[in-house]
Amino acid sequence: MLREAILQALDGGRTAHQLVERIQRRWWTHGYARALAEGQLASPVGTAVALVRPSTDCPDPMCEDGVTLHLDDGCPKCEQRRMDRRRGQVPGPREKGPAPQWWECDGPGCTTAGKGPRPADGLCWQCQERVEEAAAQTAVQGVSATLAAEADAAEEAARLRQTIRWARMLDEAYTEHAERGRTAQEQAEAQRQAEADAEQVRILREQLLREHPELAAYAQEQT
Repeated sequence: MLREAILQALDGGRTAHQLVERIQRRWWTHGYARALAEGQLASPVGTAVALVRPSTDCPDPMCEDGVTLHLDDGCPKCEQRRMDRRRGQVPGPREKGPAPQWWECDGPGCTTAGKGPRPADGLCWQCQERVEEAAAQTAVQGVSATLAAEADAAEEAARLRQTIRWARMLDEAYTEHAERGRTAQEQAEAQRQAEADAEQVRILREQLLREHPELAAYAQEQT
C-alpha cells in the first residue's frame, strides 16, 4: 500500500525532493506530530500513506495542499472549490496533465533518476545541495583569504610606518648631535680667538709703554 502511494505521488509529477517536503509539511500541519506525542497515532501505515499520497481535492495537478507549486501562491481553483461547496455545488475531479517523463541526473557519479520537469541544471536535489554547499565553502574560503591578505597588508603598512618613524628619529638625533658638536667647536674657537686678542693687546700695551714711558702712570690708573 505504501509503495503504491509513493509511486502514485511520483506519477503525479512530483520530484523526490518535493515529496519529502510534502511529508514534512503534513507531519506538522495535519497534526500527526501531536497525535504521536499524545499516543493517539493508531495506524502508522495509514499515516505514512496519508503523508505521501497526492492531494485529491483540487483539479489542478500543480496544486500542492492549496499552494500552486510553480507560482508559490494560493491556488485559485482551491478557493473556487471552497466557494462552490458553500453554494452546495460538487467539485469536479482533478485534471489529468501530460504523463511525466523520467530523467537521469547529470551529476558526476550520480545515478539518481527523477520524474517530471527536468531541472535546468540537470541535477537531482542531492547534487544541487552538494553544489550549493561547495559554492558556499568556496565563498567562505575566498572571504577568509581576502581578510588574511588585508590583515597582512595592514601589518606590513604598520611595520613600514614604524620603520619610517625610527628613521626620522635617528635623523633628528644625528642632526642634533652635529649641531651640538658645531656649537662646542665654535665656543672653543671663540675662546681661542679671545685669548689671542688679549695676548695681542698685551703685546701692544707693552710696546707702547716702552716707547712712551710717560704713559706708565696713566696705564696703571686704567688697570
